[in-house]
Amino acid sequence: MNEAIRLGLTMMGGGLLAIVILMLVAKITSKVNIEEQEGKKPVYNIQAVVKGKRTLVEADPENPAVPVTKYFVTFHKRDGNRVEMLVPGEDYGLAAEGDEGILVYQGDEFIVFKRTS
Repeated sequence: MNEAIRLGLTMMGGGLLAIVILMLVAKITSKVNIEEQEGKKPVYNIQAVVKGKRTLVEADPENPAVPVTKYFVTFHKRDGNRVEMLVPGEDYGLAAEGDEGILVYQGDEFIVFKRTS
């Protein structure tokens, strides 16, 4: 009877290990597909004006006691639409409301804002 239990537990453990491995492979494959899709989106270069700035302070997911600041800039595009983008701190610091320039982005990802005035 002990051998039957031992064999059953061994088979269950192997099955669980296989499930965990399959889940990891699926997660990695999914992430690669998303990154590939993002890379296929066109890169836009559009005229825009900085209309606003804001920050968001959150806890670091890896260390909740440490705050992390995210920086956002709102751009008014020439077509009349506004878009708020997550930007690096350095770009946030250099941006001022009213700045005009070329906004370069791919999908939802900010690349650079090149000031023309």
